[in-house]
Amino acid sequence: MKHWRCAGAVIALSFLLGYCSPSPTFEYGIVAFEGATVIDGVSPAPIEDAVLVLEGARIRSVGRRGSVEVPSEATKINVAGKTILPGLISLHGHVGRTEGAEANEEYFNRARIQRDANAYLYYGLTQVLSLGHDRAAIYEFLADQRAGKTTGARLHTAGLGFGAKNGWPANPYVHRPTSPDEARAMTRQELGNHPPFLKLWVDDRLGKSPPFPPEIYGPIIEEARQQGVRVTAHVYYLSDAKELMRRGVAALAHSVQDREVDEEFLQLAKQTGVVQIASLAGIRKNVDYVEASGFLADPGLRLLFPAAALETFASKPYRDRLAKDFDLDLIRRQSEVAAKNTKKIADAGIPIAVGTDSGLVASFPGLWEHREMELLVEAGLTPLQAIQAATIVGARFLGIDRDYGSLEAGKVADFVVLNANPLADITRSREIDSVWMNGEQVDRATLAGNQTALAAGAPK
Repeated sequence: MKHWRCAGAVIALSFLLGYCSPSPTFEYGIVAFEGATVIDGVSPAPIEDAVLVLEGARIRSVGRRGSVEVPSEATKINVAGKTILPGLISLHGHVGRTEGAEANEEYFNRARIQRDANAYLYYGLTQVLSLGHDRAAIYEFLADQRAGKTTGARLHTAGLGFGAKNGWPANPYVHRPTSPDEARAMTRQELGNHPPFLKLWVDDRLGKSPPFPPEIYGPIIEEARQQGVRVTAHVYYLSDAKELMRRGVAALAHSVQDREVDEEFLQLAKQTGVVQIASLAGIRKNVDYVEASGFLADPGLRLLFPAAALETFASKPYRDRLAKDFDLDLIRRQSEVAAKNTKKIADAGIPIAVGTDSGLVASFPGLWEHREMELLVEAGLTPLQAIQAATIVGARFLGIDRDYGSLEAGKVADFVVLNANPLADITRSREIDSVWMNGEQVDRATLAGNQTALAAGAPK
């Protein structure tokens, strides 16, 4: 089992960054982590004083100390006082779409995709669904990633996505059919790239753009379902959410924000098995910036993102411009409705998954998912529910829960070691000691250092 080490160029990099992630000295074999609190993603309570045993890339066993056999030849790692949880999963990100503080989708390329995949992994995200606008470069990256030729969070794609003619989103990298026949033809064309998911944008942005009518988006869902491809939809209105569920959409990205969900919505969600991707962090982003929320002080940002962009985002002129350009009172009302709906949906037993629109301008890949968990807890979910939304629920939607999403015997050893317990305070999920994929420790210092090189080489 090959492990990242603080050697050679990595040691030099560690001096520049001020630290180097500790790396075990053991070689391939059985490894036992002893003494941590384990949040396995599926149990109703954490496992205290736990033992997590790895054998190669997979979990051999996990349980309370004394209930788990630790082979005599195992290398033992003392993690007392720490917390271990599964690798985090996001169902709503966008890779390769920004350059510093600007949107620049024309240059969607391999370097930018790699940059964002690295940032996600740095923050403990091991699986991310990129939900629309993805072009040829994403498929090239995925082929190399599946072949083990590159680093970063494992990416999944929904391809380009579909919207109304002259509708939202306002960029050219979306299919825009104008008839049912054209919708079917464009769907077949997109499915020829073999994306595992598709994306719809249906709402009218509060009357600012044409809506995507059901008679045109319905055939897209039908064609996708015939090929076993699941469809997600960006929604705003309760009426749209209901119609989408009736037509077989698999997930609702963003929350219903125009009013509280009703009993009909809840029954449709239960009957169809739809997943709610609340995207609370994406909804209230501009309010967070204007109110100068503390997330900009996160130390990882200084390692991962351009200093000039961070300086811009933290500046008073930037906050003043947001306050002037956006109706913050409306955003606050939308956020309140979305939070109430999230709690109501959770209480009804409908699955909620983490997804945030991260990767857009000022929506930091990785950090934004931790912010989403905080907002889920503020909405009334328990910290454990928020962690499950960021782990096993996402894995089930992606269809990978046989191997990922929880810490159970036989599953791939993807996990995050924290220096604190997020069940006591969900904001402690950011206090990452180490990230592990396939039973190997990720060198977060190298990921951070690579961001500088990738940013320097990206087209402007």
